[in-house]
Amino acid sequence: EPTNSESGFADVMDNAYYTKAVTWAAERGITTGVDDTHFAPDATVTRAQFVKMLALLQSADVSAYASGPFTDVPGDAWYARYVNWAAANAIVNGTSETTFDPNAAISRQDMAVMLYRYAQQYGIVLPEQTAAPFTDEGSVAAYALPAVQALHRAGVINGMPDGSFQPYATATREQACIVLCAL
Repeated sequence: EPTNSESGFADVMDNAYYTKAVTWAAERGITTGVDDTHFAPDATVTRAQFVKMLALLQSADVSAYASGPFTDVPGDAWYARYVNWAAANAIVNGTSETTFDPNAAISRQDMAVMLYRYAQQYGIVLPEQTAAPFTDEGSVAAYALPAVQALHRAGVINGMPDGSFQPYATATREQACIVLCAL
């Protein structure tokens, strides 16, 4: 199956709104395809996968993070050092004091919270533009609302074509690339 010319993935078309972001993330090693020729842009992202993307975006040395606060993050898991790095750097708090739920699909609002904390931790200044509130802003969880609003004003997250944010919807691989690229 031939690959697409711009992205190198057969399932990422040149004219897709996410092509540049996917290509950017793949070129920097922040993410890879699901195989050599496919990216699966609509596939879900787990909480652990998104944390790994943040660590790779930062070029973080995670080798020192063998242990961490979460009982559901075994030390020998592929994601353990990434999750432990994110916890140690106040990027994640977990789904409880002792759990992270690494294999759960990440919600759009939790992706926003992690991204916002990452920006704060690493001194990334988010521009303040005027942005109309999302039509469903009232359904965003209280802990996530400041992150969603700040990233929206910064133009990092733009929501859905209908003006909604869909905070509890699952984030997709292409959406993760778009927000990382926009930061």
